[in-house]
Amino acid sequence: MSSDLNVRAVVIGALVDTIGTLIVGLLFDAAVSAAYAAPSPDALAAMVYHSVPLQLAQLALGLALTAIGAYVAAHIAKKEPLLHAFAVGVISTAIGFIFVFSAPEGAPFWAEAAGLLLTIPAAFVGGQVRHVLAGDGETQA
Repeated sequence: MSSDLNVRAVVIGALVDTIGTLIVGLLFDAAVSAAYAAPSPDALAAMVYHSVPLQLAQLALGLALTAIGAYVAAHIAKKEPLLHAFAVGVISTAIGFIFVFSAPEGAPFWAEAAGLLLTIPAAFVGGQVRHVLAGDGETQA
C-alpha cells in the first residue's frame, strides 16, 4: 500500500496547507487589525491571544486549509485519497509541532492542542470529500 503513495501529490498538498495557512493568517491579522484599530503588532497579538472567538476563527481557518491541502493531494494522486490525505495530515501536524515549540507563547495551550489534535481529522475530511466527489464509492477502508 505504501508503494501507492505519490510523494509529489503529498508535497504539493502540504505546501497548499502550509503556505495557504500563512497567507490566510496574514489576511486574518490584517482584517482584525483594521476592524479593531490595533495600534501595533504586539497589541494585535495580545488581542487575538485573549479572544476565544478570534482563536476559534484562526483554528477553523487553519483546519480548513489542511482539509484543502489534503483534498489537493488526493486529487493529484488520483488513487488512495485517504492515504494521501493522511500523509498531508501527518506532515502538517509535524509542521504544527515545529511552530508550537518554536513559539510556545504564540497561542493559548487549548488552541495549540486543538490544532495539533484536529489536523489529521481535518486532512481526513479533505481526503473523504475527494473520495466521494471522485465517485470511488461510499467509504474507503
